[in-house]
Formats: sequence, structure tokens, C-alpha cells
Amino acid sequence: MRKYYLFSLGCKVNSYENNALGTAFKEKGFVEAEKPEDADVIVLNTCSVTGKADQKSRQHISKLKRANPNACLVVMGCYSQLHAEVAKSLGANIVLGSSMRDAVPSLVDAYFADPSQEAIVQVKKSVRHEDYDELGVTAFTDAARAYLKIQDGCDNFCSYCLIPTLRGNSRSRKPGAVLREAQALVNDGYKEIIITGIHIGGYGKDLGDGSYRLADLLEDMLKQNPNLFRLRISSIEESEIDDHFLALLAKYPNIVDHLHIPLQSGSSTVLQRMRRKYDTEAFIEKIRRIREIRPDIAITTDVIAGFPMESDEEWKETVSFCERVNFSEIHVFPFSSRPGTFAASLKDLDPSIKKARVHELLELSKKMREAYKERFYGKTMEILVEDYNEEKKMSTGHTSNYLLVQIPSEKPAHGSVESVIYNPSIAAD
Repeated sequence: MRKYYLFSLGCKVNSYENNALGTAFKEKGFVEAEKPEDADVIVLNTCSVTGKADQKSRQHISKLKRANPNACLVVMGCYSQLHAEVAKSLGANIVLGSSMRDAVPSLVDAYFADPSQEAIVQVKKSVRHEDYDELGVTAFTDAARAYLKIQDGCDNFCSYCLIPTLRGNSRSRKPGAVLREAQALVNDGYKEIIITGIHIGGYGKDLGDGSYRLADLLEDMLKQNPNLFRLRISSIEESEIDDHFLALLAKYPNIVDHLHIPLQSGSSTVLQRMRRKYDTEAFIEKIRRIREIRPDIAITTDVIAGFPMESDEEWKETVSFCERVNFSEIHVFPFSSRPGTFAASLKDLDPSIKKARVHELLELSKKMREAYKERFYGKTMEILVEDYNEEKKMSTGHTSNYLLVQIPSEKPAHGSVESVIYNPSIAAD
């Protein structure tokens, strides 16, 4: 009986893909190994969103090969899409890029038929015209929450990003397949489904006449599963929050009180250099409309600090704009130049400037986070229990608005819904 071990770097889409492959391996009679040393097959899903992510991908290929030289090491994802030969040289037995993941089980069979053969490398030079890889299985996880991938790729071509090149064109999963998987997850007892993809706001534009979009899919899912406790959207662009989506926020309370809406910069001139599809006034107007419907909603965001040519004045505009929006949390990233992008041709800033700007915005984010949490002290809230610490006898879980809570518990209670009075003693970071 063969065993498999899965490891994922980077985004939640990679985690979903690994979980789906795990289901596919189980259907072939494989058993999951707890550590790579015990596995016959090791699958590493890589990331290449930054230079640091590239480094981590290389390190993990080497580390996993050293841990178990006799295992079949499968390397796939964004890093190997760009650096297939490097992945091969570091010990990968099967190398895929960001497409053809559905071929992994059959390629593993081919490897075991002749383990002495040359490494199998199947990486397309361009993935800009791909169809959606339908694995045909449900990506079950061990937690109370489950990720559900609905889309892959991106067509935005922001000036700093390689993802459209690495992940390919935006391609949508067929609605029937999504709805079947959602139903399977609900039937299996999952209380929360998290919709994920590379650019989920682009869902549907490549299906038929393009009229069936994200909000249509979400509404069909909610109608089909009225008992679903929570539906969460991993990330969505401001420009893709349309009237139908806003109507869903008003109609369905089981859509959570949390939206992650990437900003990237609070300066409209920097946004132009980033080739983003909005300006600051459009962004804040959309936030206003959302808060008219959900006054207590948590709105989190991403900001890139130290974008090329970013002046002191433009940076002050970003800080001021973040204060104006009053996010509940900001994820801050220093600019990382990616060869092949337009931003790589622009004059980069000194690392010390980027470091200082990251620190400044993280401090602001911390203040915003604490202020947002304090708004709910003394209020009764529901948490979905997701994890348990046997040693501390504590269960942890999230509220609808993504506040992390820890409560005493004598035994695991994954998937249970607990009503608590939110206060500093149970608030966790």
C-alpha cells in the first residue's frame, strides 16, 4: 500500500489543489503519510509571487528530496512553471507547471512503472490559453472549514505581478462542478465554505456569453444549501463588487461579515503605475456602500510598501487613505521586483525606505485591529470551533467577522458553534 505526502507553499489555491490531489490518491488506494520520510510519493506545490517565495520553493525541493531520496518527488505550481529545469536539477522526479494537475496520479503511475527513467517534465511554455483543470474530486480537509476553488489564472496584468504569466489566463470552473462540490462539503458536515481562486471576481466572464458571474454562482450555492452556516469569500477586487453582490450581502446573513479587498496603494498616481483598475475615490465609495449594508463588517486589505518611484508624498497619501477607510487590518508587503514585469523596469527604492514604510503601516494596522476588536467587547458572538490544543485545553475558532477566539474546552469540538461574550480574555491574535 503506497503512501503520499503533500506540502504546499503560498496561496490557499495551492492548498486546495493539494487537498484535491489527496482525495484523488485515496481513491487510488493510497494512504496519507504523516511525514515525508514515510511516503512513496511527495507532492510539493510551489509559489513564485516574490523572490523570497522562489527561494523557499528551491529550499523545499532540496529539503524534501534529502528527507526521502527514494520517494517520487512531484514538483508543480508557479515556481516550476518558470524554473522547470532547476526543479529537475534539485531532484524532482516529476515536474509540472501551473496546468495539467489532473495528470498527477497517472504520471505517478508512469513513474512507478519505471523508477529508473529520466525525470518526467511536462511544463507548457505558455499557459495563457488553458482550460480549467477539473480534478473531478472533492477537496476534503480535516478542519471545520473547507476551501472551494472556483477559478484559476488572471487577466489583470498589474505592473508588478507575474501571476498572469505563471498561472495563465483567467478560467472559470463550470457552475455544475462547483455546486456539486459545495453540496458534498455541506453533506459531509462542513459549516463554512471559503470561496477561493486566483482572481475570483473574474469568475464567469469566460463562460458562455459571460452573463453568469460570481454573484450568480454564490446565490445558487446559497439557495441550494440553505443550512450552510457560513460562506466566506477569500478575496475580491473593489471593481468587481457589483450591485448583485451587494444585494447578496443584504439578503443572506450567512455570507460572513468579512471582506478582503486588496488596495495595494492609497495614492491614485501609484495605482496608475501599478495598472490597477480603480482610483482611491472609487475604492472608498465602494466601501461606503458596503458599510451601509453591513455597518460592523471587517474589511481587510493588502498594501505594497515602497513601490518603485513612490515619493514621500505618495506614501503619505497611502497612510492617510488607510486611516480614512479605517480597515480592520492591513497586510503589508515590501515591493519585490519580478523580472519580466513593467515595474521591474522602474527605479526601485532603497531597501531601508521600504523597511521603514512597512513598519509604519504595520503599526497603523495594529492600532486599527485593536480598535476594531474593542468595538465588540461585551457583545455575544458565535464562533465556529476549528482547532484544539490538548496541552492547554483550549479550543480556537473565528467569528463571522474573522475575530480569532480561544475558549476553555475539555475535549475537541471541531465544527461546533459556540456562543460567547467577546472580551479581551478570549480574544486571540
